Amino acid sequence: MHPVLKSALEPLAELIAPLSLEEAQVVPMPGTGRWCPQQIMEHLILTYQLTSDSVSRQLKNGRVPKNRRNLLEFVLRVQTIGAGYMPSGVPAIRAVRPNDFVPESGKAIAARFLAEAEAMDEVLGAARKKFGIQACGEHPFYGVMRVDEWRRYHAVHAKHHAGQLESAIRYARSLKTA
Repeated sequence: MHPVLKSALEPLAELIAPLSLEEAQVVPMPGTGRWCPQQIMEHLILTYQLTSDSVSRQLKNGRVPKNRRNLLEFVLRVQTIGAGYMPSGVPAIRAVRPNDFVPESGKAIAARFLAEAEAMDEVLGAARKKFGIQACGEHPFYGVMRVDEWRRYHAVHAKHHAGQLESAIRYARSLKTA
């Protein structure tokens, strides 16, 4: 896996791996729309699959996507990819909301999480070979992106959810000691 992704994703896998099946399913403050530890990881996995699908379509198509960024996409890209900041409280798009999943232990979630990230990175590697430093896929919020931008986005996105994951795990473990 590319170092940019590895440095951001492996800590999340290490955080969730020790959780039991029950701990991974505890929702902090039920009814508030917050996610349990597994849902957070499922959300990230869904984003990797969405990226793989977008970039794979361009690989099959063989053409560089047109740069059709609007002003909002440009500003969001500068904020997230350039400055490394993602605002809190922005709801996930429907395609990456973790609605249906099979409950798993932390170890199984971590393994699947890293496998999906690795699969996405392989697609990004193929796109780098085919398109070089040109755009290779389109993100729903950020518009067309290059391979380096995809990797940076996923690293920032993982770090954005790291605090949420830590809080959810802390809450799940606090119930065990209570």
